[in-house]
Parts: sequence; structure tokens; C-alpha cells
Amino acid sequence: MTGSTLRTGTLTTRIVVWVALILLTLWAVLPIVWSFSASLKTPLTLYTSGLIPEDPTLDNYARVITSDGFPTYLWNSLFLAITSTAVALFVSVLAAYGFARYAFAWRHVLLLFILVPRILPRASLIIPLYYLVERLNLLDTYTVLIVTYCATAVPMSTWILMGFFRAVPRELEEAAAIDGASLWQRIWKVVVPISLPGMVTAGILSLREAWNEFPFVLAFTTSSEMRTLPYQLFLLRDSMGIQDWSLINAFTITTIIPILVLYLVFERQIVNGLTSGAVK
Repeated sequence: MTGSTLRTGTLTTRIVVWVALILLTLWAVLPIVWSFSASLKTPLTLYTSGLIPEDPTLDNYARVITSDGFPTYLWNSLFLAITSTAVALFVSVLAAYGFARYAFAWRHVLLLFILVPRILPRASLIIPLYYLVERLNLLDTYTVLIVTYCATAVPMSTWILMGFFRAVPRELEEAAAIDGASLWQRIWKVVVPISLPGMVTAGILSLREAWNEFPFVLAFTTSSEMRTLPYQLFLLRDSMGIQDWSLINAFTITTIIPILVLYLVFERQIVNGLTSGAVK
């Protein structure tokens, strides 16, 4: 095979890869661009103007921010997402350390078993969980939402962190133990700091799931004081079938901005965390 043939094959491969990447990028970005464009239009110009608004306005965002209950919904989303992520990371660190460092019986079976909450559709869990939560008198409380959020975040975080903890040399822990460090100190002062990319990745992915959670909030809350941003977005539907799509898109963009900012800020850590965790 000649050098020109190799160069031609390499060039063709690069073109195919770049075309595929461009198509995937457009597939992911265009819905967000369209939604942002629609949020800058009035209900009358939504169906007449193109992708670029003719007379853009921020009135829809002002209506979202000044709407009744928006600060409460925003606070609920922030509180539940941050609290559940912190609790899930705490539990996941302990679980991942146990799986990474101790070769106990049925370890691999148990490691697969903890993925059950991730495999089962959330809709199939709502009815049995509702009866349980009702008997415990936890309906319409932060507690039930935090517990259910953690139950879905812990398996994913455990699997991510376990790969990083396995890669931490045991000699570092042994040296810390010789210096008098307890098991608790070795975990939080030696293993966790070295596995910081994995902690960031697991934390942001858990935060994203808690921020976007809707089925559990819909099933386990009844009062308006417990609503979150996704729940309120669902309630923006008009009962008469006439939708204010400009307002809905403005609310959608307002809801996803915090997560987009997190991804942009920690993009490198997330990519390194996912790829390193998969390899390790």
C-alpha cells in the first residue's frame, strides 16, 4: 500500500469523523438554540418570525422571575439538589471504599445489586414507595425527596468512585496509618483528595439528576410550597389547550442555565472523571 493511499484513507476517516461530530453537535445544540430564540419572542411573533427574533424582548424572563412562588421553587430545587448530592456523596464514598479495598464474599453480586434502582423505571417505583411514604407520614416533606434522590444517585456515584479508589496506591494509606491516621482520616484526607476528579464528576452528575427530578416530586408532594422548578414548568400548561410557548421556553432556559454553567466550568474534570473512571 503506497503512502498516497494511506494519506487518502486517513483524510477520508477524518472527514467522516468531523461530519459525524458536527451532526451530533447540531443535534444537541439546535433544540437549546431554538428554545432560547422562542423565549425572546412574543406569543404573536413566535409563529411568524424565523430562528432569529425580529424584535427580541426579555419580557418573558421578567415574567418568570417575578411570577408568584418562583423564589420558593428555586430555593426548593437548590436545597434538595445540594443536600441530596452531599448525602449521596458521603454514602457513596464509604460504599466505594469498601468495594475497592475489601475482598468480602459476594462482593461482585452486591455491587451489581446496588444498580437495581438505576435499572428499574422510576414510574414503576412510585406506587410501592407512595404506600411506604404514606405510612411513615413523610408525604410532602423534604425528607422523602432527599431519600429518594439519594437512592438513585448513590449507585452511579459508587461505581464512579470505586474505579478511582482502586487506583490509589495502598502504600499511601499504609504510610498514613504508620503516622497514626485512623481509617476515617485515611479515607477523607488521603483517598478522597487524590480522587478529586471522580468526586467532582459524581457530584455534578448527582446534582443534575436531583435538579431535573420530576416524577418523585409529582407523586410525593401536594402543597405549592414544596414545588420545584421542573414541577412548576409542568404546571405552566394551559387547561384550555392554548400554550404560552414563549413563557414556557423562557422558564425552561432559566431552569437549565445553572446546570449548563456547571458543565462549562467543570467540563474538563467531568470528562477526565468519566474516562479515567472507566479505564480504572
